[in-house]
Amino acid sequence: MARPATGSITTETAGDGTLCFRLRFRAYGKRETVRLHERRDCECGCGGGWNERTATVELDNILARVKARVWTPPQRRPAAAPADTGVPTFHEYSSRWLQAKIDGVLGSRPFTKNTEDYYRWLIESHLLPFFAEYRLDQIDRDLCLAFKAHKLKEARELREAIDGGADLRNGHGQRIVPLSPGSIRKTIDALAAILEDAVEDGLIEHNHARGKRMRVHVPKPKRTFLEIDELAALIDAASEQEVALGQLPAPGELGLTAAMVAQLFAQGKQPIQIAKQLGLAKSTVTYHLRRMGLQPGRGYVGRRVVVEILGRGGPRASELCDMKIGHVRVHDPNGARFRIPDSKTETGIREVQMSPDLVETVVEHLDRLRRMGAPTGPDDYLVPSLHGTRMSYERVERIVRDAAKLASEKLTARGLPPLPHTTPHTLRRTYISIALLANNFDVKWVMGQVGHADSKMTLDVYAQLEQRVDRSHGTSFDALIRGARGDGGEQHRGGAEEPDEPSVRDDRNRFGTANGTKRPTSSTPTPSRRPREEPKNGSNTGDSPMELARLELATSWVRSRRSPN
Repeated sequence: MARPATGSITTETAGDGTLCFRLRFRAYGKRETVRLHERRDCECGCGGGWNERTATVELDNILARVKARVWTPPQRRPAAAPADTGVPTFHEYSSRWLQAKIDGVLGSRPFTKNTEDYYRWLIESHLLPFFAEYRLDQIDRDLCLAFKAHKLKEARELREAIDGGADLRNGHGQRIVPLSPGSIRKTIDALAAILEDAVEDGLIEHNHARGKRMRVHVPKPKRTFLEIDELAALIDAASEQEVALGQLPAPGELGLTAAMVAQLFAQGKQPIQIAKQLGLAKSTVTYHLRRMGLQPGRGYVGRRVVVEILGRGGPRASELCDMKIGHVRVHDPNGARFRIPDSKTETGIREVQMSPDLVETVVEHLDRLRRMGAPTGPDDYLVPSLHGTRMSYERVERIVRDAAKLASEKLTARGLPPLPHTTPHTLRRTYISIALLANNFDVKWVMGQVGHADSKMTLDVYAQLEQRVDRSHGTSFDALIRGARGDGGEQHRGGAEEPDEPSVRDDRNRFGTANGTKRPTSSTPTPSRRPREEPKNGSNTGDSPMELARLELATSWVRSRRSPN
């Protein structure tokens, strides 16, 4: 049996005065060595820019891959030829290209901050490590295909390592996850966009990142939406996860520090806020809260309003994060609305009507913020972070995920199916489905509410909704078969037809039927279930040619009726 993988790091000084970190470890019974250089843009293939901390993290990642038996020795890439033809390297051109996009020189309008961060991540984390030192005219078809193969292999090895139990981290301690097919395709699209502008600048003749060979198949995600009762369960779970203001711990012997911590926690403040206000360490605050039986992290004031706005208003998660108190108009419960002043599309700039229940929730939330002492001016965020700044998308996603987990546990305890995979976008689609039902399938109005210029998503939800609404197709199908047998539908499998027992799922109110709302029904008439008259003396003279043609592919009983014998 091979010895377990172990490793060490030796620091050396290169000829140019920079450091070189030599990683030594055992892999598959052999001693291996990997060198990581401190100098930037290293040509050995390590990427450069390494320090002692990042080298240690890389050694841990290598050992994790070795343990999962997916590590392969790195291959040294051939050095690119020096740029002596006047054609810039990819690093030089992509840097100028990104700045031109940010300034609005290239394209119809400047990049937004989010778009800038996204393209910077694609270029610096994925494109430059591979193409940095290549001249633009050296990026041919084979090199583009090699990049695609490299990203696919890298993602596959990461998935295998994670499935094998490896815990991979980057230099910041964040967990490393493999790129999805969609992210790989977007990386290739970014490469193609850069080379496309290089073609227009006359630096290269062809864009080899375009073409059928560079395509990456991305499976269409199975997106769904919640039923009305599932949304109600989600909202109830989010409400339960909030700590009511003024809820103090059970009476007991509390010290001075514990009493001050309990009082601030009852006001809705989080441990990090309490620690800052009292001048304590966060661990000290957490210690006192746990001794009093309180759950830090569950007391965020705003969990319910986050879920309700997403489910009852349908904004994007980013639009909710950017929403200011001044954007909300609650003076008229019947005409209340919130304004989306900025969105990723021009159609997304809109005013969204608010239901009376959503107005009540927002008013209660604003009152809670005032009682906490949080700023509630028109320029302050409606759902602020713990520091009073803009809430991140990850925080919104975590709030929805926590509420969905608790709701699923409660539904399962009642013998009901758990919620499907629920994200902020799931709630946006849920709003579309309920809005379609509540407004008699007015697609144009719903598109205006959610800011859609294209009706594709709205109609996609509409198509799923039509399949969920109760129809009589199954009953009509059975009626035709029973009519062919001649039992007229009065008997089923030799006995009287009994109404089906409602399934467990049917016990839950679906699509607003709890309050007596009528489900939308198809305009297709339901076939009559009146008994068919039998022909006398076994004759088929009563069957019209049209009826016989329609039953031509039916059972042998029908064929026997058509036979003169």
